[in-house]
Amino acid sequence: MDKDLKTFLKTIARESLSNLDRAVATLWWYARFSSDGEQSANDLAKVLERAGYARQNVSRLKGQLQRDQRTARAGANRFRVRLDRMAGLDEQYTECANAKTIVPTDSVLPAELVAETRGYIDKVVMQINASFDCGLFDCCAVMCRRLLETLVIELYEHENRSNESRGADGNFMMFSGMLSHVEADSSVGLSRNGLKGLKDFKKLGDLSAHNRRFNARKPDVERIRDGMRVAVEELLHLAGLTS
Repeated sequence: MDKDLKTFLKTIARESLSNLDRAVATLWWYARFSSDGEQSANDLAKVLERAGYARQNVSRLKGQLQRDQRTARAGANRFRVRLDRMAGLDEQYTECANAKTIVPTDSVLPAELVAETRGYIDKVVMQINASFDCGLFDCCAVMCRRLLETLVIELYEHENRSNESRGADGNFMMFSGMLSHVEADSSVGLSRNGLKGLKDFKKLGDLSAHNRRFNARKPDVERIRDGMRVAVEELLHLAGLTS
C-alpha cells in the first residue's frame, strides 16, 4: 500500500466515519493522488483492512457504494467519485491527506488521562503534546489554555449550570471571566493545587497568545505542567468525564 494512503487512512481513523465514508474517502484519495481514480468494492475493502480496519463485508460495501450519491459506477464492478462531489470531499479531506504522522507521547499530559472522554478533548491533548515535542511552546501554551477553558465549560454543563459560563450576550465568557467565576464558586470543589494549575496556565497562555514580545520556552511549560495535570484531572472528574 502507498505510504501516503496508509497515513491518510490512519489520520481519518480519528474521525467519526462509517465504513462507507472511509471507502468514499479512499476513492477520493485515489482520484486526487494516484493515476487510477476507479476502484472496486473488493479493492477498497482490502485497502481498508491493510490499513488496520476490521474485516469488510464486500457485498454490503458494494451495495452501499451503488446507492451513495457521492459515487458513480465506472464499469461493471468499479466506482469513482462524482465530479460534482469532489469539491465537498476536497474540503473535508485535504487537510487529512496532507497531515504528517504524529507519534503520540505524554510529554505534557498523559494521553490515557482523556482517552475515554470526548474525541475533541483527546485531539486537543494530542496537539498539546505534539506541539511541545516539536518545540512549538507558544502553541502548546495556547492549546493548554483552550483545554482548561473547555473543561470548565464541561463542568458547568455537567451540573446543568452552563448559563454561569456565559456572559450577558449568551456567548461563553473569556477564560479570565470563567476562571474568576470558578475561583469564587465554593460549590465546584477544585483543590488549591488545581486552581493554581488553572491560573498558571491561563497566565502563560495569555502571554503566548497576546504578548507580541513574548515567546514561551521549554522551561516555562515544564515548570507548571504538573499543576496542569492536577487541574485537568480534577476538572475531568468534576465534569463527570472520568471516574
